[in-house]
Amino acid sequence: MRLKFIGQCLIWTLLTSSGIGLAQEGAGNKPSQKLPANPGVWINSPPITNEMLAGKAAVLFFFEESGTGVDWPRLLPQASKFEGTPVMFIGVNSGSPRPQLEAYLRKNKVNWPVICDSDRSFERQFDLMVSPENTRQVRLLMPDGSFKTGDFNNLEGTAVDASRDAKWKVEPANLPPVLQSAWLAIEFGKYPDAAQTLKKNQFGKGDVKEWAAKLNQVVMDDLNRQLEDAKKSLDESKKWDAYKRYSAIPNKFKGFTVPPEVTSNIKELASDDAIKGEQAAMKQLDLAIQSASRSPSARKGALKQLQKLIDEHPGTEAAGEAQKLIEQAAM
Repeated sequence: MRLKFIGQCLIWTLLTSSGIGLAQEGAGNKPSQKLPANPGVWINSPPITNEMLAGKAAVLFFFEESGTGVDWPRLLPQASKFEGTPVMFIGVNSGSPRPQLEAYLRKNKVNWPVICDSDRSFERQFDLMVSPENTRQVRLLMPDGSFKTGDFNNLEGTAVDASRDAKWKVEPANLPPVLQSAWLAIEFGKYPDAAQTLKKNQFGKGDVKEWAAKLNQVVMDDLNRQLEDAKKSLDESKKWDAYKRYSAIPNKFKGFTVPPEVTSNIKELASDDAIKGEQAAMKQLDLAIQSASRSPSARKGALKQLQKLIDEHPGTEAAGEAQKLIEQAAM
């Protein structure tokens, strides 16, 4: 059970040093902002990573549900115009408990991926404050990985601006309709959603067979890169990093053939005492973050959980992240 749990938690942290990073505006020297990696803060979607959006664009719409509110009947049709393009719309709500936000999204029929930024840690890194008096802000994740400010009064024009240099991994010209959903899943790194369709059509005829092979190769190329990175970490005795990388592979590539070495290396690494300590610390971190998203009063208890984590598991990656969260909460 522990291995299954940690695999689920860590798949989305692969290649990210943290679920929460520091903001980068334009081409400055600050480290790149990372979208939250923790599944507990996402609604309508599993976590979306910067790596999944590489070469594409995202419109981050920060909103406050109280005050004057947001004109969703106008905004949602604008966003729908970009379906089938390399642009994704992501909502970010700050300060509200998750249950309250979920009810609000259902009421307004918002089906975008939404970040529940209940402790405002994601918002603060963009140096902005959304409130009943300042209900909307827009930031753009550009295809080159940088961030810039968008215009919330012209969401459509802002998305056009973000999309100018955005591109697909595989241009879909002449793509057989039967492979449309698989192609889109692969473009955004959701490989398991494409696995069954590719298997079904790999023995097809003509263009369907060729396209299925082409898309499958995109997945295999990524798998090989992940395997090389994991092996490099293992060869360099970076066991925790190697464990995270190997643990991410079975989930990310579910439905595809994964080499037996992945399972054997996960099993061997999981028996290491240092890895067990990192696992236990990461589990405590995950629970504290989930607790903080429930209500303002729960955040106080979450801070105590974070401090306990630091005391019990000093030197772990999770302890470092817990310290960052405590410092951010004090800002």
